[in-house]
Amino acid sequence: MKKMFLACTFTVIYSLAFSQAIEYTDTAKSQIYIIAVVHNANENRNTDSLLKILKNLKPDLILSVADTLSGYFKTGNTLIDPPGWYKLARKLNAGRKMPPEMDVLYKYREINNLVLIHSFDIAIKNRKDYVINKREKENKWVSSLNFSLNNNQIPNTILPLHKKFIGFNNWFYEIGQLGYYSINRKVVTDSIRKMMRLEEEYFPKLINSVQSLSEYKNWLSDDIKYWDLRNEVMAKNIIDFVEKTAAKKIVVFTGLLHKYYLEDLLNAYNSQKKYEIAEYFEK
Repeated sequence: MKKMFLACTFTVIYSLAFSQAIEYTDTAKSQIYIIAVVHNANENRNTDSLLKILKNLKPDLILSVADTLSGYFKTGNTLIDPPGWYKLARKLNAGRKMPPEMDVLYKYREINNLVLIHSFDIAIKNRKDYVINKREKENKWVSSLNFSLNNNQIPNTILPLHKKFIGFNNWFYEIGQLGYYSINRKVVTDSIRKMMRLEEEYFPKLINSVQSLSEYKNWLSDDIKYWDLRNEVMAKNIIDFVEKTAAKKIVVFTGLLHKYYLEDLLNAYNSQKKYEIAEYFEK
């Protein structure tokens, strides 16, 4: 069996340089492009890949998944000036580097200093510690799931759900190695929506059926509630920035697992049809 990877351990995703000509219709509606990103670079995902997207789209407003407590944004959700280590690293082309989705904000601002750049995520106190603690808890959860499966503790009645869960997570890990074009396709977003809904159905049944997993019941419940809250705040912040800035073309950099949720919420809140969710890679 392949190693199991929990979908929730991946908070953001990947990029491949993919330049294309974009044609726009003349419309008064704001166009919101949600681009999934990841917090590190490889040959498939890097700053140059994101920069090509921004050069093609020429957005009025860019919204970053980082919050005001991340160190990149200040009060008012505005982007800070690059720190000293960043300037030196760029000059020497070595040393510590920013995540691609942060690095590209500074590089694109050099090209277009009129672009508005803000953060839209929920404020997470001690964000670095939060991420570390969350990853540790999720890794422990995965280990417990593997132990339960290997010791035949999962009832036959829910084993089919477990196999679907494993299949989705192995697929998600493989998708996570690919570039922006691949992971931003509509079919991928739809599949992740199905994966997350499967987890919502399966995990409570699993915890109630396997005694050794009962310790995770409160954690899972709290994690789901926070996940819902965070996405709600993110979606409302996007709408607030669109309305306040009157931007017509908006790029939103967010994690792949957030993309489907934000699309669903933004569509649900769009009763007056003031904006539309546009696809960069698919028409």
